[in-house]
Amino acid sequence: MLDYIKEILISIFSALLIGGLGLSLFHLTLDQTVALTLFLAVFLVILLYMHRYMLLGMLADEEEEDEFEEDDGYDRDAYRLLEKKYKEALQKAEKFEKENKTTELFLASMSHELRTPLNGIVGLTELLDGTELTEEQKEFTSMIRESSENLRVIVNDILDISKINAGKMELESIPFDLFTKIEASVGVFVPPIEEKGIVLNLFTDPNIPHHVIGDPTRLSQVIINLVSNAVKFTEKDGKIDVFAEHIETKRDMVVFKISVSDSGVGLTPEQQKRIFDAYSQAEASTTRKAGGTGLGLTISSRIIQSMGGKLQVESEKGKGATFFFTLALPLAKETKKSVTNRPSLNVAALLSDFNPKSEWKAILKNYITHYGSSFYAYNSLEDASSSNPDILIVDQTALDAYGIEHFRKECCRLVLLTSSRLQAELEKERDVFDEIIYMPVTFEKIGKILLFDKKKVVDKAAARAEKSTDAKPVKQFEDLHILVAEDNPINQKLIKVVLQNFGLNVTLVPNGLEAVKARKSDTFDMIFMDIQMPEMGGVEATHLILEYEKENGLTHVPIIALTANALSGDKEKYMAEGMDNYATKPLDIKVIEKLITEYCHV
Repeated sequence: MLDYIKEILISIFSALLIGGLGLSLFHLTLDQTVALTLFLAVFLVILLYMHRYMLLGMLADEEEEDEFEEDDGYDRDAYRLLEKKYKEALQKAEKFEKENKTTELFLASMSHELRTPLNGIVGLTELLDGTELTEEQKEFTSMIRESSENLRVIVNDILDISKINAGKMELESIPFDLFTKIEASVGVFVPPIEEKGIVLNLFTDPNIPHHVIGDPTRLSQVIINLVSNAVKFTEKDGKIDVFAEHIETKRDMVVFKISVSDSGVGLTPEQQKRIFDAYSQAEASTTRKAGGTGLGLTISSRIIQSMGGKLQVESEKGKGATFFFTLALPLAKETKKSVTNRPSLNVAALLSDFNPKSEWKAILKNYITHYGSSFYAYNSLEDASSSNPDILIVDQTALDAYGIEHFRKECCRLVLLTSSRLQAELEKERDVFDEIIYMPVTFEKIGKILLFDKKKVVDKAAARAEKSTDAKPVKQFEDLHILVAEDNPINQKLIKVVLQNFGLNVTLVPNGLEAVKARKSDTFDMIFMDIQMPEMGGVEATHLILEYEKENGLTHVPIIALTANALSGDKEKYMAEGMDNYATKPLDIKVIEKLITEYCHV
C-alpha cells in the first residue's frame, strides 16, 4: 500500500516538474502551466494504475497455472489408477464369462454323457423285463430299474443346481391350465401313496381361474419335489394334504397358495433354518433312510424365488411338516371358466367312516355345490336310496360292506369311487356302475360325472334290474293289468322291467292327474302310486280315485304307495289316506310278489 502511495506522489512531482519546465522554457502563462501540470498528473496516475493492474493479472495467471499444474498431476494419477482398476474389472468379467461358458458347455456335455448310457440302461431293463424271467431274475431287474431311477433323480438335481448357480436357469412365460398341472403333478405319486396306505387329500379351490401364464414345467417340478418328500417321510397309514387355495383375483392377476402337509417325522427349529441349504437334509440318518441328494428343496426354493414367491416351512418335531408358497401369476387371455352350465342335481354319497384322516366328504361337497348341485353324505344304503338322488356316489369300502348285488336295484346314476390299484379287478363293478372314478377326486372328474345322458342311465338301470340275482320272479302272473304313476323316467323304466318280469301288463303315467284319468278310462287290477309328483301328488290322486269309485259304485282297485321315504309311521300315514299298502324304492322283488299275490287274489 505504501509503495502504491509513493508511486502516486512521484507521478504528481513529475507533473509539477514538467509544468515548471514548460513555464520557463516555453514562456507559458500561469493558467496554461497549471492546466498542463494537472493533465500530466492525472495521465501519469492512470498509466500507473493500468500498469499495476496488468502486473497483478499476470501474477494471478502464473499462480493459477502453478495450481493447475499441481491439480493436473493429481488428476493424471487418479485417472491412471481408475484406468488400471477398469482394466482389471474387465479382465475379471471376461474371465467370469469364459468360465460361465465353460460351465455351460460342461453341463451340456455332462448331461449328454450321463443321460445317454442311463437311458440305455433303463430301456434295456424294460425290454429285459418283458421276457421270460425267473422270480430271482425279476427281482434283479426290479433292483436295476429302481437304481437307475435313483441315479436319474440325482443327475437331474445336480444339473439343476449347477444351472441355478451359473445363472443359466430361465423361466418360461406361457399359458397353461393350473388345475391340470397341479393334479397331474400329484397324480404320479398315487401308486406309492396307495401302496403305503397313506390317505391323500387333494383339493384345488374351484375359485382359482384355470388358465394362467407362467412356467408350468418348473411349477410342476416344485410340487413334485414337495410331494416326493412328503411320501418319503410319511409312515404307513399316515396322511398327506395337497391344497391349492385361492387368495384373490384382481385385474389381470391371480394370487394363490399351494401347501403340502404330511404327518411325518417333522423338523426342529434348527433343522428348519437350514432345510433349504444345498446338499442339506434334516439329519444324516435321514439321508441314509430316505435317500436323495438334499438338493430338491434348494432347487424348489430358488425356482419359487425366481417366480416372485418364497418357499416356507412350518413344522414341529414328531408332528409332520407343511411346506407352502404363494404366487401371483398373470391370467391368460382365454381364461377358462371353472363352471360351465350344468343342471342342478341331487347328489348323494355313501361314504364309510373307516378312516378319520380322510377329508373327501368335505372336498366332494365343495366341488359338487360349486357346480350348483346339492350334496348329502350318508352312512347307510337305505338312507342314501331314500333321498331319491339323481346320482349316488359309493366308495369302495361301502361297496365291500354291502355287496354289489344290493346296488343292482338302484334306479339312479351310480358312480363308484375306488382305488386305481383295483382297476384290473372291477369287472363286475363296471357291469353295475355307470361311472368309475379313481382317487384322488378332482374338480374335473366331478364335472364329468354331473354331465350325463339320462336315456343311457335309464337303460343301464333297466339292465341292472334284469341281471339282478333276485330280479327274475319265481312266480308268473297272467292277465293282470297294472297302472304305475311315477314321474322319474329312471324309476319308470326300472319298475316296468320288474313288473314285466312277472308277466304283467303295465301302463305308465307321469303324475297323479294322469293316473286319475287312466283309472276313469281303463280297468286295472292294481295301482302303484308314487307320493311326490308334479301337477298332482299321489295322496290327492288317491282321494279322487276313491271318490270316483264310490260315486260310480265301482269295485275298488288296490292302491300301493311307492316312496323313497322309509321313515317310521309312513305305512300307517298313507293307509290312513286311503291307500291299501306301502312299498319302498328301490323295489324289493319279494315284496312286490307278495303284494300282487295278496291284492290280486292269485
